[in-house]
Amino acid sequence: MKDGKAIERILALDARGLHETILNESISMCGFGPAVTMLTAANKLGAQKAELVQYATSGDTSGDREKVVGYAGIAIV
Repeated sequence: MKDGKAIERILALDARGLHETILNESISMCGFGPAVTMLTAANKLGAQKAELVQYATSGDTSGDREKVVGYAGIAIV
């Protein structure tokens, strides 16, 4: 659920929303700062959309779903 909230903000190209969501939802996200920076730059450069290419978790390979790390591939154009 937490990954989905962060991904939703990225897909909306919403840098401020991503920042607020990460802080308000206590989401642990590697690359949080660079992701906000990238969204800010993408918007300034005229990005039109973002598309989720693939989402998976470490549980998809290990089978252990107790504690997982999520991975999202997102293309921004």
